[in-house]
Amino acid sequence: MSANTVVLDDGVNIGQNGAENDDEFLFRCFVDHPAYEQITNIDNPTTFLLGSTGAGKTAILRMIQKQEENVSELIVHDMAMNHIAYNDTILFLKTLDVDLTLFFQALWKHVYVIEYIKVALHARDRGQFNFKLVNLLGSISREKAKEKLEKFVSENEDRFWNTVDENVIELGNSLERKFSSLFGAEYKKFVAKAGYVHNLGNQQRVQLQQRATQFLNKATLSELPEVIAALSEYTRGRQDKYYITVDGLDEHWVDETIKFQLLQAMFESLKSLKKLRNFQVVVALRNDLYVRMTRETPSSQRQLEKFEDLIIRLKWSKQQLRKLADNRIRELFRRRYTRDMVSFEDIFKQYPDSKTSPWDYLVKRTLMRPRDVINFINSTLAASEGKAAVSKNNFLTGEASYSNLRLETLIHEWSGTFPGIKVVLELLRDRPAYRTASEFMESSLIETLYNELGKTSELQKDEIYKNIVQYTDGTRTLDAVDLARVALCRLHLIGAIGLKLHKDQPWDWIYESNKPISGEQIRNDTKLSVHPMLFYALSIRH
Repeated sequence: MSANTVVLDDGVNIGQNGAENDDEFLFRCFVDHPAYEQITNIDNPTTFLLGSTGAGKTAILRMIQKQEENVSELIVHDMAMNHIAYNDTILFLKTLDVDLTLFFQALWKHVYVIEYIKVALHARDRGQFNFKLVNLLGSISREKAKEKLEKFVSENEDRFWNTVDENVIELGNSLERKFSSLFGAEYKKFVAKAGYVHNLGNQQRVQLQQRATQFLNKATLSELPEVIAALSEYTRGRQDKYYITVDGLDEHWVDETIKFQLLQAMFESLKSLKKLRNFQVVVALRNDLYVRMTRETPSSQRQLEKFEDLIIRLKWSKQQLRKLADNRIRELFRRRYTRDMVSFEDIFKQYPDSKTSPWDYLVKRTLMRPRDVINFINSTLAASEGKAAVSKNNFLTGEASYSNLRLETLIHEWSGTFPGIKVVLELLRDRPAYRTASEFMESSLIETLYNELGKTSELQKDEIYKNIVQYTDGTRTLDAVDLARVALCRLHLIGAIGLKLHKDQPWDWIYESNKPISGEQIRNDTKLSVHPMLFYALSIRH
């Protein structure tokens, strides 16, 4: 039975949206992306896989878990980080505006060092743990470092048998006990009376802040650097490799008030853990979270160049995406219909327009990500039930469904960073695909955005709305040009538009450049192009 004699069933697809639910296709159809080799290379400084939703981050993490020998999965949902967020000591320090960066760095280092020792010794009981520990300590020549490590293991003896959440809770409780003993009276008043800190005199507040900062620095600048140095000596020259994978950072694993400080602290802590030469932490991080971290933790902006050394930005070529599509189509047909080598061209034969092949048309409507390709093909297959191949009409019906999904996904993905992104996207609706920035800078833009963003309390959280409110009450200046630049920068950042900043420059798409555009770069004659993935969903004229 060949592909030509197959009739497509209801519900056929080439995979699920999320790699965590895609076992049927993921492992058999995995495309050997260069990022896999880079991120699993112990000598490579990279540790963060950065990409938008659907770029393949989780797929790579799952392949690491399947293919490498010593892999442990750190599930952030199970870390009880909200115990830290709602800890009275942390709340007290936040109220005093004390910088918690060092504490959060120490927290991550503590968790990772505990996890490393657990996976490296791989002991089934305490007796075996102690035996292997003696061998580990024997490999360290510097006595001071050896003593620090031995003391650390002794003080944390029970934590090597705890779950991660138990360790995080205990670290929070330990901080609270130490803080309470030193700040007894003030701390009790804070816990007992809301607004205690706010009612302090300025001098009292400053003195308390200084004392708290000194305490926190002393508490966090502990033995960890020496412990890491000792473990670094142990790892020198070793051939065994250990991995910890971290995913789920885009979900609700901790209160928003400390989430981005914790992310910044993770970057800082993992830089220091690079000294462990046979240990690699692999973290999946979404683009919008990275952008928001740099926006909401100003100190991280000074570290951006250093952070870049730790990042692999996931990018896919047209050829890689075609291989992914062919692999999955072949697997679908092998499982359900025929063992013939069926490819994309066997079921996508009719051109969707007079001049563009189905593949070129499809890939042009993606942000060059695996999930986009999978979603588009699945949409066309759903529209082709009972057919032997995807007709032109089926293809265009599938495109409409896919386009609506892409719009919904963009809004979902970026609403946390830009609460009013749906309103900003609507500025493109029923307009031409190609325009100049000057056409976007209409005098009515301020009024339009003010009215639309003002409709709900959630939309009012958007920075654009806050700026307009300040403009209306006379506390800031603002014009349509400034506002248009902000809106265009956002639309470019999320992939909704490309920008041609100068007539002599090529079109700039975020999925190609990976560099956000600043408002100052946008001039009246800057050209914008709406991404074709949104043509149907936003009724774009093209």
